[in-house]
Amino acid sequence: MTAMIPMNDWRRRMLCCVLAGLLAACSSTGPERTRQAGAPQPAAAALAPWEAEMLPVVSWSLSPGPVESRAIDVPSLRPVFLVGDDSLSRSWLRLQRDKLRRLNALGLVVNVASPAGLAELRQLAEGLQLIPVTGDDLAALLGFSHYPVLVTSSFLEQ
Repeated sequence: MTAMIPMNDWRRRMLCCVLAGLLAACSSTGPERTRQAGAPQPAAAALAPWEAEMLPVVSWSLSPGPVESRAIDVPSLRPVFLVGDDSLSRSWLRLQRDKLRRLNALGLVVNVASPAGLAELRQLAEGLQLIPVTGDDLAALLGFSHYPVLVTSSFLEQ
């Protein structure tokens, strides 16, 4: 494990703003948001209107690859994980799914081209909440360039 990247007040505030924007997108009151947490979602369910408008999602600074685990210090951060529509992300999601559920982690799909790709990831996630959104700002603030990755208030790991 490498040394912790210092999180000054400005970076902490910026990270909170980035994540607040992501979480606001998740707080829709539509039928997709009223399901119980952990309840499986239909594989081919229609996307919410705001999701369809967001596709394709491209995170220019992120690509699939290895992530070195390290400590971070972002108090009160809800666990989030970043995946894409690629084989590495799908394999990682299968292996980490139970852990992600225990953490009540929010999934960010940071590279996905089509509604079918997003639906496939949601089916694989078996009820974990996944939203399509660029991950460039979060990656820049926390200093990583690859996914899949899990980010909590105290660590970043693959």
